[in-house]
Amino acid sequence: MKKNRVMTSVVIGDGGVAITPTGFRIDIRLPWYRSLPVSTVAIDSVSIDGVAVDSANVTFELDGRQFALSAMADQVDTVWYVLDSAYLNVKSDRVDPGAAHEFAVTMSLYPPYIRGLRRMTQDRIVLNAS
Repeated sequence: MKKNRVMTSVVIGDGGVAITPTGFRIDIRLPWYRSLPVSTVAIDSVSIDGVAVDSANVTFELDGRQFALSAMADQVDTVWYVLDSAYLNVKSDRVDPGAAHEFAVTMSLYPPYIRGLRRMTQDRIVLNAS
């Protein structure tokens, strides 16, 4: 993990951001101490340089399977293991390769064993997309 970043506060993983043919891909981590069903995770927002990305332009990817953000709640049998990266695939033309950009992701967790808990974590990082 990045220096001086506590594991349970990290959303954007060490893989950072990569340019794709349709936009960019953000490496994300589960900011929790235990694995969770994907149905208990919500991606609240994604932004680049302070501009929110429409959630219709973002998909969640885990183990090679992609889901619309709105379909994550249906993934009760898909487990996100705490040591595994997931990815947000974002359709966008806002990223210039090699230029520094600020990427931000806000995620909420609803652990099934802690009734009523909503843990929201936001992570932002400025880096050059590659």
